Amino acid sequence: MTKIELQVKIGEFVLDIAKLIIAGVVLSTIFDDLMTKWNALLLGLIATATFTGMGIIILYKSVKK
Repeated sequence: MTKIELQVKIGEFVLDIAKLIIAGVVLSTIFDDLMTKWNALLLGLIATATFTGMGIIILYKSVKK
């Protein structure tokens, strides 16, 4: 496996984590856990944006080479 292929796999993995965070936020608001809905949504949005950004950056760098 080359370095570029590894970067593509990591980028896709990080984007999958972002998708799972979105699903987790939705499920936690449905089950009404310890957090308020606004806190769960805010933390979910921040985490999703972070992981999406990381995935896009990794994929962009791997395609750019």
